[in-house]
Amino acid sequence: MTSWRSDDKMSIDEQWYEIQLSVPWVVAGAKSVQDVINIAVAEVGTRTKSTEAQSSEILVQDVVCPSCGYEMEAALCTTDFALVVLTVIVEMLAESHEESERVAKRELGVRMKDIPLTVLETRPVDEADEKPEMNFVDLGRDVQSRSETKQT
Repeated sequence: MTSWRSDDKMSIDEQWYEIQLSVPWVVAGAKSVQDVINIAVAEVGTRTKSTEAQSSEILVQDVVCPSCGYEMEAALCTTDFALVVLTVIVEMLAESHEESERVAKRELGVRMKDIPLTVLETRPVDEADEKPEMNFVDLGRDVQSRSETKQT
């Protein structure tokens, strides 16, 4: 049997892409908004963990009230059902932006049947984009004293 990709080596043309998807998730029978959010994040997290993604992150989307500008989590609760809108960020290996979107939708789509996945953003992951390591010496200092220390 032949495979299109070797698991231990990536192709020269492939690189990691960060894909952000909007995922609406319906939860039945939860008692509070926080329960609904916790259940939705846990269920989507279980499904994203089983993909070929290098890493994944799940966030609850925010909506802004058009009249007052107040920002709140996108969760709508009724008597027996609730809808939570999540942003799922995954890093997938692909050769282009278009292929990374297809790979992400394919990997997540088979695990989330009948859920519309909307791609919000796709960007290549560069080594320079990686988060810097935490310096535990700087944890207790305020931002001003940290910048003064780096300048000297």
